[in-house]
Amino acid sequence: MLESINDETPHHVRLTAPEIANIWSQYQNDSMAICMYKYMINIVEDVSIRPILECTLRLAEEHITIIRDFLIQEKFPIPHGFTDDDVDLSAPRLYSDEFFLCYTYIMSINGLAGYAAALSTNMRRDIRDYFVKCQNDTMELFNKSLDLLLEKGIVSRPPFINPPDKYEFIEKHNFIEGVFGGKRPLNCIEISNLYWYLRKIQLSKSLTMGFSQVAKSQEAKLYLWRGVEIYNKHIEIFESIMSQDHLPKPKSEEAEVTSSTTAPFSDRLMMYHKCILGSTTIGSYGSGIGTCQRIDLGIHFARLISEMAQYMEDGLNIMIKNKWAEQAPLTDDRENLSTRKN
Repeated sequence: MLESINDETPHHVRLTAPEIANIWSQYQNDSMAICMYKYMINIVEDVSIRPILECTLRLAEEHITIIRDFLIQEKFPIPHGFTDDDVDLSAPRLYSDEFFLCYTYIMSINGLAGYAAALSTNMRRDIRDYFVKCQNDTMELFNKSLDLLLEKGIVSRPPFINPPDKYEFIEKHNFIEGVFGGKRPLNCIEISNLYWYLRKIQLSKSLTMGFSQVAKSQEAKLYLWRGVEIYNKHIEIFESIMSQDHLPKPKSEEAEVTSSTTAPFSDRLMMYHKCILGSTTIGSYGSGIGTCQRIDLGIHFARLISEMAQYMEDGLNIMIKNKWAEQAPLTDDRENLSTRKN
C-alpha cells in the first residue's frame, strides 16, 4: 500500500545546505583538475602514465556534467569555477611525467577522504549514490596510479616494524609524555601519521615550488614561495622526529620540477590550489592530534596548524583583493530582508 502511495504522490526533496556545499566544492575542485590534466596530457611523454591522466580528466569532466544537472534542478547558479582561460596548453614543461603520476596518486588519496566526508553528510539518495560512484572511481584511480608507481620503482614504501612478542597494555604515564618524560619509540599509529604527512607535504612543497617560479603577480609569487619555506620547515620537523628512531623518510619530488618560468596556469588557479592543499594539511594535522599518544607530537601538530591557518588567511586576503575568490552560496540574511524597504 505504501509503495502505491509513493508512486502516486511524487515529492521533490530539496538539496540541503551540506549537499549544496559538497557539489559546489567539487565543482571548483574538478574544474581546476580539468585545467591541470589538460596541461599534463598535452605535455606527457610516458605512454604508461598517459592513460591514467586521461582517465582522471574523463572522471573530472563527467563530474562537472552531473553537478551542473543537480544545480540546474535546484535553480542554483552554475559556479564560475575554472575554465580554459586558466590554463595555457602551449606552456613548456614545468613538472616531469613522474611528478604527474605522483600528483595523481596523492590527489586520489585526498579525493577518497573528501568523498567519504561528503557521503556522510548527504541525505538524498541520488546524491549519496553519486558520491559512492565518485568514491569507487577514485579508488580505481588510486589503485592504478599506485600499481604503476610500484611497477616503476619510484614510490617509497612506509617503514616496517618488527612484531612484538605479545600484546601489551600501557602501564606508565610517561608513555604519553614523549621527549619531555623520557623518550619512548614511536608506535605504529604515530609512524603512519608522520610518514603520510611527510609524503603529502613533500608533494605540496614541490608543486608550490613550481607555482612560485611561474606566477605572474609578484604578490602571488612571494606568497607561494613563503609556502615552500613553511612546508620545508614542516618536513624538517617530521624527518627529525622519525630519524630519532632511525626510520627512513619518503622520497620527495623536488627534482621533478623543471626550471621553466612560463606559467601553464593562471595565478588564480595556483592560489586556489594552494588553499586546497593548506586545508588538507590542517585536516591531517588535526587528525594527528586526535590519534597520536605522544604529547610532543600533539604540540607540534597544534603549532603547525596555527601557522598554516595564518598562512591560508593571508592567501585568502590576496585572493579577495584580486577578485579571485568565488563565494559559496549563502543562507538568506533574514535581518536584512525584514528591514529592507520594498
